[in-house]
Amino acid sequence: MSAEQDLDSRFVRAGALAESLERELARFVDEVEQGPFASGVSDGSLPVESVQFFVQQTYHLVMNDMGNLSIYVARARNEEEADFFLFMTIAEKLMLDSLYLLIDAIGIGRDRLAASKPDIRTAYRTNYFTRLALYHLPGDIALGILLNFPVWAGGARRVSQGLKDHYGLGKRVPGTDLLDVDVLDRFSQATTGFQNMAKSIIGIDLCDDEAEKRMRRVARLSVEYEAMVWHSYYTEGLRPAKSSG
Repeated sequence: MSAEQDLDSRFVRAGALAESLERELARFVDEVEQGPFASGVSDGSLPVESVQFFVQQTYHLVMNDMGNLSIYVARARNEEEADFFLFMTIAEKLMLDSLYLLIDAIGIGRDRLAASKPDIRTAYRTNYFTRLALYHLPGDIALGILLNFPVWAGGARRVSQGLKDHYGLGKRVPGTDLLDVDVLDRFSQATTGFQNMAKSIIGIDLCDDEAEKRMRRVARLSVEYEAMVWHSYYTEGLRPAKSSG
C-alpha cells in the first residue's frame, strides 16, 4: 500500500470511528438539547439571571478555549495540523466578538463581566482540554473537538430560539448586520470542511486498536464534560435569581 493509499484508508477509518461515536454518544446531545436549561429557556420559564449566568460562563469557556487552541497550534507537527488549529483559533476569536453582542443585549456590564469567575464545572471542562494539549496527540484533540461540537450546537440552537421567543432578543445590533444571538446561530453548524480537516488529523494518529481505545476515551470525556457544563447552567444559574428574589 502506498503512503497516499494508507492516508486515504486512515481517513475512512477516522470517519467510521467518528460516526460510531456520534451514535454512541447521541444521548448526551439529547440530554443537553432536551435538558432543563435549554428547555427552560425554550419555554421562557427560566429567569433572566439564569440566562446571564449562561452567557457569562460561555465567555469564560471561549476565553479558555482560545488559550488551549494556541497550545494546539504550537504543538502541531506539520502544516496541516497548524492550519486546522489556527482555523479553530480564528473561529473562536470570531465567536468571542459575536458573544459580546449577546453580552450587551442581555444586560451584563463589562465591569461585571470582568469581575465574574468561571464556575468550577466550567473550569473542569476547560482544564480537561488543557490536559489534552499537554498529554495527548493532535488526532486525539481533533476528535475531542469534533465530538464536543454537536453537544454545544444542540443546546445553542434551542436556547437561541427561546431567547427570540421569550426574552426580547433576536434583534439586529445597530451598526452591524448581525443579530444579538449571532453567537448561538452562526456557530451551531459544523461545516464539511471543518469535519474533513478534523478526520484527516484523527486518521494520522488512528494507527492501531490501542489508539482507537484511547481516542474513544478522549471523545467520551469531551462530550461528558460539555454535558456537565450545560447541566450546571441550570443548577447554578438559578442561584443568582434566588438571591436577587
